[in-house]
Amino acid sequence: KQSPAAVRYWFHVLDCDGDGLVSTADMRFFYEELQERLTLMGEECVPFTELLNEFNDMISPALPSRFSSSELRRCQLSYNVISALTNVRKFIAWEGLSCAKAAGRDCALRDTSDWDLFTDREYRRLAESDEGEDQEEDEQSPM
Repeated sequence: KQSPAAVRYWFHVLDCDGDGLVSTADMRFFYEELQERLTLMGEECVPFTELLNEFNDMISPALPSRFSSSELRRCQLSYNVISALTNVRKFIAWEGLSCAKAAGRDCALRDTSDWDLFTDREYRRLAESDEGEDQEEDEQSPM
């Protein structure tokens, strides 16, 4: 999703109505699917308006809340935009990295790769499973 050809491909996927712009309606279509999946996973979902604001900040489109293929390709964070709209797991990892950056913690969101997202996701999964095992041990141990 990071090569120019991949960005052009994903732009056409995101442009649901084929008008040459990824509009609020196009993004909402993908967001609603993400929201449904996040709810099923027990994850909290970022409000759509906040997501739009983040995309506007990253892409700086000529028309707010809608962007062209060239604007997306020009954006150095196009991979993050595409992943946030098309992959629920990458959305969760990206949002975690975005929150870390907003909180002032050292985080290179611009340089985030698939590997970074994978390791972040796996760390969270392992941390959650460790918490579950600790609770089971506490419940099983006699006092």
